Formats: sequence, C-alpha cells, structure tokens
Amino acid sequence: MTDMQTRDQAVTNDGEHQSGVISTTQTVADPITGASMRRSTTRAWSGSSPGVEIVWLVAGVILAFLALDFIFHATGAHNVGFAAFVFSVGTFLAAPFAGIFKTTYAAPGNLVIWADVLAMVIYSLIAVAIVKVVGMLVARSSATAAV
Repeated sequence: MTDMQTRDQAVTNDGEHQSGVISTTQTVADPITGASMRRSTTRAWSGSSPGVEIVWLVAGVILAFLALDFIFHATGAHNVGFAAFVFSVGTFLAAPFAGIFKTTYAAPGNLVIWADVLAMVIYSLIAVAIVKVVGMLVARSSATAAV
C-alpha cells in the first residue's frame, strides 16, 4: 500500500516572478513485513517562468540590433562587415514603420532614422504585453494546480 500526501504548499506570485515551497510525505508498506515507512521531501523553488525569460531575450536582441542600426546610421558608419549585417537586420525589423516619420540628415552622410526609434518603442511595448500575458497564464495555472 502506498499513500502520498502533499501538504504545506505555498506559492507566491509577484508578476512574472514566482516562488514556492512544497512538502510531500509518502508512506509505503513493506509487502513482506507489513511495516510502514515514511519518506518526506521538501522542494523550494524560485524564479521567473522560462517563457518570460525567452521573451526578454528575444526582445533584447531585437532592441540591440535596432539601437545599433540607429547609432551606425547617425554616426555615418560605412556599409561593410558587421555594420552591413546590422543595417540589413535593422532595415528588416524597422520596415513596418518606415515612412511614418521622415528620415533626417544630421550631417552629410549621417542619417537619423526615426523608424528605428519607433520600432524600438513598439517592440518594447509588445514584449511587455507578452510578459504580462505569460505571467497571468502562469499565475492561473499555478493557482489551479494549488487547489
């Protein structure tokens, strides 16, 4: 006979950061002697949801490329090597916002591409919204699991 009980389950949720302590006691009867043995385990955990961390990682990479694209254009970097790669990725990421604001010249050969700035703002807001939704889903799933 095996009897397993979960007790002392406490989960705290602070947005996307969760922590908890779960204690489990298992009672097992020895089939030969009939004696029962108890085994207790306690598990403490803390941290963000992996989904939240992935969203922030992707958002950070996107924002880094857009920021580098903006800086490279504003400082007049040449379209070679790493800068060429950054220009192509930045142009792709800012394409949905191209033409909303006029690209201006800071100096001859130096462009201020406002589509990059707008893209950074929009992508940041999208990342925050996704993190909030993932946090709510994780909180809801942990609340139903605790019941």
